[in-house]
Amino acid sequence: MKAILEQATIQLPSAWRILLWVLLGAGVLMFITGLAMGDVDRSTERTWEAFLINLLFWGGLAQAGVILAAIWQITDAKWGRPFKRLAEGFASFLPLALAGFIAVFFGAEYLYEWVHEPMEVKAGYLNLGFFVTRNLIGLCVLFGLSLWFVHTSLKPDFGLAQKLIPSWGGSFFARRLLKGYGDHESEVVRLELRSRKLAPALAIAQSFIFTMVIFDYLMSLDQEWFSTLFGVFVMVGNLYSAAALLLIIATVVRRLPGVAEYLTINRYHDLTKLTFAFAALWTYMAFSQYLVIWYSNLPEETPYLVTRSIADTPWKPLFWVLFGVLFVFPFLVLMPKTICRKPNLVAVIAGILLVGQWWANYLMVVPSIQDRHENPQFLFGAHEVLITAGFGGAFFLCFFWFMSRVPIFPISDKHLTKTWHGH
Repeated sequence: MKAILEQATIQLPSAWRILLWVLLGAGVLMFITGLAMGDVDRSTERTWEAFLINLLFWGGLAQAGVILAAIWQITDAKWGRPFKRLAEGFASFLPLALAGFIAVFFGAEYLYEWVHEPMEVKAGYLNLGFFVTRNLIGLCVLFGLSLWFVHTSLKPDFGLAQKLIPSWGGSFFARRLLKGYGDHESEVVRLELRSRKLAPALAIAQSFIFTMVIFDYLMSLDQEWFSTLFGVFVMVGNLYSAAALLLIIATVVRRLPGVAEYLTINRYHDLTKLTFAFAALWTYMAFSQYLVIWYSNLPEETPYLVTRSIADTPWKPLFWVLFGVLFVFPFLVLMPKTICRKPNLVAVIAGILLVGQWWANYLMVVPSIQDRHENPQFLFGAHEVLITAGFGGAFFLCFFWFMSRVPIFPISDKHLTKTWHGH
């Protein structure tokens, strides 16, 4: 473990760090410019559209990473332990995601029709005061639990790292984390028990709170439409995205000295199979919504899917492309064992799936807003590209900042072993 701590550290090269800051700056500048342009080419509306798409994508991805770590904790999965810290690294974006969710309150009038023309039957729930209150409380609780879970996971690893290499405890980050840390052996047992309690609590909170967030921020864009499956569908999509991103990151991390002994090809194969499972589950959830709406012929629900998949609209081609990319494509490329055990190839596949999930978020957001206009358009340009770049830059700056300050593996975890079989 001492060799891993000394050699296998994630440090972002300065050129890449500068690039990420440039992307972040370009996104912030586009956001400000887009709002300043006002009604010119629907600029303000498009700016908030792009902001919401990326907030739901990157914020959902950050939360999904913590949930994957919690799943590995709940199930006592040995194979997932080497990926656990990488997944926890996604949580570093949660404070910025919370700020983004709060920022949407100020753009609600451009995004949500119910702010101006509320449906009487839903006005008790869909009103701005209640919207702000419940989501602010819910997100603070959910993100607070997530960061507490990650903090609990990190603490014993820093305790062990300090014993092996005293300099690990010298940074401000480490000193804050180890404040009040007692005898290492006792702390490991105490914090393991806490993690075992926090993980299921976090999973339950995710199922209730994040479903509410999806209903409010995403489903209420079309205030007439509703689906009780929608929250689960979006959450599975987030897990799908998080698993795909982990595949890409793991491909790069495996090249560090000594990492491949823990992040073995068998474990990498397991993560690939998990990604494939999320692809199948995501498609099942999408089809379940479609099936219920189709055979019940629900008049208030049918237009949502007709607009995106059947009617002669700008969105129909994108719907069928995404069906191929996010469902058919994984079945063809992630089922063969020979492909799943080639990390470089899998990383390319995962990148395609990640881009596909971004477009799935686009398809859930934009038609609901553009269909309010007489001439709905498929809009994709500087607003969408630069704001996406800004969010991506912010996410990876947070991720690499976090990973450069923590042990790359949960080194105090008894389930962290070098081989797939746990020997």
